[in-house]
Amino acid sequence: MSKRYSALALGILLLGGVALTGCETTTTAASTSTVTAVRNLEDVTIIKSPNDDRQYGALLLPNGLQVVLVSDPSLENSAASLAVGVGSAHNPKDQLGLAHYLEHMLFLGTEKFPEPDGFMKYTQANGGSTNAFTAYDKTNYLFQINAGKFDDALDRFSDYFKKPTFDPHYSDKERNAVNNEWSLQKAQDPWNLYALQGYTANPANPSSKFNIGNLDTLKDKPGSVLNDEMRKFYDAYYSANIMKLTLVGKQSLPELKALAQKHFSSIPNKNIPLPDVAEAGLTKAEWGKSIHYKPIKDLKSLYVDFPVKSNKAEWRLKPNEFIHNLLTSEEPGTLGEQLRNQGLVKTLTAYFDSEAYGPDGILRVQADLTDAGLQKQDEIIAAIFAYVDLIKAKGLDQNYYRELQAMRSKDFANAPKPDPLQQAIALTMAQFDLPVENLLNSEYVYDRYDAKAIKQVLSQLEENRARVWYVNPNEKVDTPIAFFDGKYAIRDITAEEYKRWNSLKANYKFNLPPLNDLFTDKQAPIVENTYLKPHQVISQAGVEAYLVHPEFYREDKGQLSLQINVDFAKSSPRQAVLASLLNDVFAKQNLTLIDRAARASLGVDLQLTVTNSQGIFITGYTTKHELLLTQLLKNFAALPITDQWFAEAKDSLEKNLLNAKKNHVFRQLFADLGRVTTKNGYNEDEQLAALASITKADLLAYQDAVKKNALLRLFAVGNYTEAQVKHFAETAAQILPGKRLPEARAINSFIIPAAGKVTEFKEDVELADSAVLQTWFGSKKSDDEQAQLAVLNALFGNAFFMQLRTHEQLGYVVTSFEYPVDDVPGFVMLVQSSNTDLPGIKARMDKFRKDYLATLKSTDEKEIEQAKQALIANVLEKPTDFYAEASRYTKEFWQGKYAFDARDRNLAALQKVTKADLIRIYENLLLNEKSGKALLQLRGTNFKTKPFAPIK
Repeated sequence: MSKRYSALALGILLLGGVALTGCETTTTAASTSTVTAVRNLEDVTIIKSPNDDRQYGALLLPNGLQVVLVSDPSLENSAASLAVGVGSAHNPKDQLGLAHYLEHMLFLGTEKFPEPDGFMKYTQANGGSTNAFTAYDKTNYLFQINAGKFDDALDRFSDYFKKPTFDPHYSDKERNAVNNEWSLQKAQDPWNLYALQGYTANPANPSSKFNIGNLDTLKDKPGSVLNDEMRKFYDAYYSANIMKLTLVGKQSLPELKALAQKHFSSIPNKNIPLPDVAEAGLTKAEWGKSIHYKPIKDLKSLYVDFPVKSNKAEWRLKPNEFIHNLLTSEEPGTLGEQLRNQGLVKTLTAYFDSEAYGPDGILRVQADLTDAGLQKQDEIIAAIFAYVDLIKAKGLDQNYYRELQAMRSKDFANAPKPDPLQQAIALTMAQFDLPVENLLNSEYVYDRYDAKAIKQVLSQLEENRARVWYVNPNEKVDTPIAFFDGKYAIRDITAEEYKRWNSLKANYKFNLPPLNDLFTDKQAPIVENTYLKPHQVISQAGVEAYLVHPEFYREDKGQLSLQINVDFAKSSPRQAVLASLLNDVFAKQNLTLIDRAARASLGVDLQLTVTNSQGIFITGYTTKHELLLTQLLKNFAALPITDQWFAEAKDSLEKNLLNAKKNHVFRQLFADLGRVTTKNGYNEDEQLAALASITKADLLAYQDAVKKNALLRLFAVGNYTEAQVKHFAETAAQILPGKRLPEARAINSFIIPAAGKVTEFKEDVELADSAVLQTWFGSKKSDDEQAQLAVLNALFGNAFFMQLRTHEQLGYVVTSFEYPVDDVPGFVMLVQSSNTDLPGIKARMDKFRKDYLATLKSTDEKEIEQAKQALIANVLEKPTDFYAEASRYTKEFWQGKYAFDARDRNLAALQKVTKADLIRIYENLLLNEKSGKALLQLRGTNFKTKPFAPIK
């Protein structure tokens, strides 16, 4: 069943920023019916995977608040998520963005805990974090923290839903925070398209209104005082009976129940009905539209949207998943495969968002176009309609359903345990739509084949209902997207267009996909976990292989990583570009295999590794891993490079390099930092210049060079025997023989500014905001100093964020973090601002950095010890699933650090950290002008006439 979060919610989660809010209520008595519900809900058994050793329970508090409890004694961190069933869809028309503004204001202190930044400070100092997001019809508040502090944290957290202060001193500050958040996104295509999806819908549906908020929409107006409206909104909707809560912790179920009762029973119950959205999103008046959008980035896409009614009540039958499975197949003769082979699309995907507008939504078929496809969009639209017709006529084969049923049944039997915080969020949101007993297994349930339910969805996929989106730089547009930087045009689809599409449909003859030959319901025998640290299986000319077994998760799962290691893939911008092109062609050749594997819960990922060497990554059930690895290597060895594939790869790379210049400013800075600290790191302009002259013959020559003398590096984690891994390696070496010895492996080399030196990078960007990133580096490798900086940032980071972001509103993105490079300690401060020029940003960062020394010196040693122990607990925490455990040694393998002792060294170093150490490294590194430094600046369009900040 589709879960819908707003673009706003996704953006907040993506940024990892903290959006905080507050509230106030009164207590009501429990009714007899509520007491009965409590007893019944506690009797419910939540269905879980046999692979899941967590314990689950539920209860209904006397105030009507439904709670799910998750107990896992192995956890070192606990998590909580509380959601209220109201969101941006319920904004009053005079205060657009009010739900989001309330979310920000809620966490600014309570009567019991009045410190505005207190909860964020408390969680961060105890190894955790806090966040919130506003979705279409829900608002979610969440945190995680060291398990020993869960009780105290819940006391603080729950108080925001009882006695928030809504301190008016912070009103303008949080208005600015919301405005900065909007400013950050208004030039991003996904946000423009998301807004346009609503703006072109039924004007009576809430989606047609601006939902983020900014300084213009969130302010006092005649008859509408902002903070009065906020309190009215809070009083109307923030009621325990439309809230859901999840607690995940190491405590037992009775202990978690006691915590829920202790902290959340006094949240007032106003006995309000759960607000809903009754207005349709796409009525007949909005069907049959042609929507044209000129993207800010270089995008060439075509969407065909079919309006569909929400059918979330049929989650047991999965009609949407059945249709999606057929529509997105890449098997020979299917829609996507044929359009790719004709050179019209690079990729074709589809998804259901059947609650996009509340009671209804869309099925979107989305094509990433080639230049040829851009000229033949009518043919692509006709092909989509023709394939939908085929599914309607011949797709209702029960065998497809049985296959999905068997695959998902196996997946549920082997389902991993989620990360505690992600599980808390997911369970809280799911409680609004699902029976408690099915919260964990709903996506795996395929109750029975129901042709009627499938036909009901298919009957809505009609051509005259479709809305066609043309997204490319050539579109003629005339209407600004309100509150965003993009423009669009909209018109009715003409009778002539329908006639033309109907005629073109006859040109296509498609096949429906066969059943999946990569799926097996047989489980491989579970091997003994002999090697708990990576063990060298083979090391000889042309190949090396290592094997490690899981300590905790002995399952039929594996993670196989193979690198075709070459020592020239980063030697120049030209070589770097050729490596990218070769990877793109390789991925295109194997798209059908990748798709088939994914449907059988086998992951195949083809991507460049840290040295720009080709990587092959296979995950999932191990039975088919040898087959997949062998086939992929054979395909690479015999890879044909056609004119079409070369042209598409070149076009994709050019587009990606150009579009990178339009990413969020802070994301560009992160990429720049990685580039300037890595030897042979090349910027977009250098790669674009190299790309311009590259021919197909150049790529063929590069391909031959890779195959001529590669060193195969294999790292296997999971359910493999030593003999199997040796066989994998030997088979690989037969397919791609080489003579290089493992000692000649290419690994990444790094550039670290020497003491007293400054690496400077500055550039203008095509976005409004500016940003500064400052980094300080030690003079040598040091485990102790890396640990000291990690503890320091647990204290420093919150203070930096709260002062420059919350109190001063310098920018929405304000962050700091430790940044070791090849075990040399480093520390980063970064600010992105829409209201301050670069010299101003840097001056304020520098002042904070200098002033913080006094704060550090006055910090209680108990607070430092608390932060240290929280970090130690995070390191010691048992991984939540096989893949989390499998990642422990991979970074060391790729860097050729075969002692595999990084975690142990980190723990030992953390144990030794003292307050005196923090003061010493702060003075010697962050306040020492002789430190090695990097200063990176990106100047936005709002500040073109302003100077860059000086180094000093």
